[in-house]
Amino acid sequence: MTHPPTTENLPDGRTNPPGPSRQEPFRQEPPEPSPVLPSPAGAPAPEPAPAHHVTSERSIALDMILGAAAGAAGVWAMDRVGGFLYNHEDPAALEREHQARAGGKDVAHAAIEKAADKTGIDLPTGEPNPAGITMHYALGILPGALHAVIRREAPFMKAGNGALYGFGLYVLNDEIVAPALGLASGPKEYPWQAHARGMVAHTVLGVVTESLLRISDRAR
Repeated sequence: MTHPPTTENLPDGRTNPPGPSRQEPFRQEPPEPSPVLPSPAGAPAPEPAPAHHVTSERSIALDMILGAAAGAAGVWAMDRVGGFLYNHEDPAALEREHQARAGGKDVAHAAIEKAADKTGIDLPTGEPNPAGITMHYALGILPGALHAVIRREAPFMKAGNGALYGFGLYVLNDEIVAPALGLASGPKEYPWQAHARGMVAHTVLGVVTESLLRISDRAR
């Protein structure tokens, strides 16, 4: 059995330090918890606002505003192209198109006239008129606002720089909804020139709308 060295058996005369040969490791006491200040009587503790939710709502609202503005610009461009094609169209095809129109009016003005008949509100029925022009622009503004939001979750809507969106809008508005609501005759009643003009003009609307939205994406 070996004993710890003492003063007598240390070679250089050093004294043996008292206590154990190994010191206990230093233990740091945990800090005391900070006191929690009580809330005012009857007032619930405040909850942090979900910042991501607020940001998402603001982003959707901004997308809709930008989409509406881009849609209005798209309608303006569509009218320029459509008007040019209309002025250079075969007179016989134009005559057939006018005969197929509901009341001899385009879809927007026909919608205003039908709304006036249903509601009894005195609205202008001549063509063109402010109410009909407003409806005409609304058919590009409202879809533009929706397109600006949907394209975030469905990138295929950007295909062809908006050409797919414009073509889809043409099929939905001119070929399906308008005849179903009695605002236009069936597709077979119109000459092919009218269909081609509508398709080209709406494609221009889609490209202009999407192009402006892409510019706004880069600026944000």
